[in-house]
Amino acid sequence: MEYEAQRAFDQYDQVDPANRLVAEVLEQRFNEKLETVGQVKAELGASSAAMQLGVSERAAIMALGNDFAAVWHDAACPMVMKKKIVRTLIEEIIVDLDDNTQQLQFTIHWQGGCHTAFDMPKPMSSAIAHKTSLEDVDLIRQMATRYRDDEIARVLSKLGRKTGKGNRWTQSRVAYARKKYKIAAPESGKLDPDILTLGQATAYSRVSDTTLMRLIRANILPVEQVAPYAPYEIKCSDLDSDPVASILERLRATGKLTLDGVMLANQGSLFE
Repeated sequence: MEYEAQRAFDQYDQVDPANRLVAEVLEQRFNEKLETVGQVKAELGASSAAMQLGVSERAAIMALGNDFAAVWHDAACPMVMKKKIVRTLIEEIIVDLDDNTQQLQFTIHWQGGCHTAFDMPKPMSSAIAHKTSLEDVDLIRQMATRYRDDEIARVLSKLGRKTGKGNRWTQSRVAYARKKYKIAAPESGKLDPDILTLGQATAYSRVSDTTLMRLIRANILPVEQVAPYAPYEIKCSDLDSDPVASILERLRATGKLTLDGVMLANQGSLFE
C-alpha cells in the first residue's frame, strides 16, 4: 500500500499545475491512498497489540530453536515445510560471482537484521561435471593406436580410474569415449610390425614368457609400456640383436639360460 501511495504522489507531483482538472484528480487519488495506508497501519498496530506474547509463551517459542536441526534433517519433514521455514526466516539473499575464482559470494539478510556471508564454488554444468578427465582421454588416445577397447578398459580399471560419471571403465564406455573425442580405433594394416606384445614376442622368439621376463628384469631386453598395467611392447629388432639374440640362441642349443656368461643357479632345462 505504501508503494501505491508513493506512486500516486509521484504522479501528482509531476503534473503541470496549469492542468487543474488532472491535478485535482491525482491529488484526490493520493489522499485516498494515504488514508488507506493509515487504516492498514492502525489495523496492524491493533493486531500486534492483541498478539503480544507472555513470558512463558515467548520462552516456549524460543526453545523451538533447539530442535531446529533435528526437524530440518528429519526425513518426515517435507520440502514444502522447509520452504515455508526459509521464507519465514530469510528476508533476501544476494549473490555475486567472482569471475576470476568462479566463487559465488552469498549474503543472507535474516529477518530481524542479522546478516551471514559465505562463499562456495560455482556449480558446474552436467556436461562439465561428468566430463572424462584429460588424463584418461590422453591414455585412451595413446593406447588406441595399438590396442582394443577391452584392453584399454582393463588398464584404466587396474589404474583405479573412473568415467566422468564415476562408473567403472568397460569396453563400451571406452568405445563411446573414443567416438566422443574422435579417437580412431587401431587399424591392423597400419600397426608397426616391429612392435610385439609379450605373447607375440614369445611366439616370435620360440621361448617362454618366463624367459623373456627374466631378460626384461635383468635390463637385457628393452621393453616399453604406454602406462602401468598396459601390455609390454617389445621390438623384433631387440630380439634379433645381441645380447638377446646370443642368449636365446644358446638357450635353444643347451636348454640353459645364461645371462652375462653366468648360468642361473638351479636353472632347469626349458625344453624336453
